[in-house]
Amino acid sequence: MTSPNYPTVAEVLDPNRRYKPAVLRALRAFAKSKPWAGSIEERQAKFRTLHSALAAAYYLEAPKLIFGDPERDSGSSCFIPSANTIILHGLSVVSFLHEFAHFLFGRSEQKACSWSINVFRRCFPKSFSRCRFDGQMLRRAEEG
Repeated sequence: MTSPNYPTVAEVLDPNRRYKPAVLRALRAFAKSKPWAGSIEERQAKFRTLHSALAAAYYLEAPKLIFGDPERDSGSSCFIPSANTIILHGLSVVSFLHEFAHFLFGRSEQKACSWSINVFRRCFPKSFSRCRFDGQMLRRAEEG
């Protein structure tokens, strides 16, 4: 069930959404690095590189990025403004982009969902095409 604070994926899709060229360059480089391939440590390093590049695209100091324990941790990813920290549970590109958008735009779920889902669609079109919409979430088709 979708929270009243969250828009649905369908509500935020905008094929004309514009992004800074540096944001698109950072995400295309990340996509080329194959973020789903490699060991956990290698994948985390790819996310850290993207994290730094996105902050640089906005001329901001990157917030702290903490990865939850993939073996034991199944919590929700989040951005904690008071600690200027993103905590990423799992290595989901969309979840990372969503939490980074909270760093950029604050508490607005509308802005975070719109920014993250549209840039994911633009830079990962094949992966996006294999997703299904579940309220405000994008899920891989095989996820239950």
